[in-house]
Amino acid sequence: MRVTIVDDNRQFRESLEIYLSMRLGYQVIGNYENAKTFLKSTEVYKSDIVLMDIEMPDINGIEATKQAIWMNKDLHVIAVTNYQDRAYLTTLITAGFKGCVFKNNVFEELNSAINKVNNGEQFFPKNIRLLDTNN
Repeated sequence: MRVTIVDDNRQFRESLEIYLSMRLGYQVIGNYENAKTFLKSTEVYKSDIVLMDIEMPDINGIEATKQAIWMNKDLHVIAVTNYQDRAYLTTLITAGFKGCVFKNNVFEELNSAINKVNNGEQFFPKNIRLLDTNN
């Protein structure tokens, strides 16, 4: 599976890349510090899964995801974020994210999130799923 990481925190990106490639066996084909650079790359078209931070300079992850999905409707994007506010996270669903993993649980939940999203399912924390089914 081809995964791209978009996050402005270099240390987090590098840790995530090592975890994904060495521990889980995924192929990390892109590692970007901002959404602007990612959107100009070919990884928008080559990735199976994109792990997208939300708060980044220039273009935030929500706007970047909308643009990336417009460019490639088959792209699967998972938010990797610190924000756990229900209203904020509901915005992720409407923006086109297929999943969300909180950064404080990323190493516990990421593999499940990637597998579910790659199989056409969604992966959101329980409070997000409850909100999504009520709409």
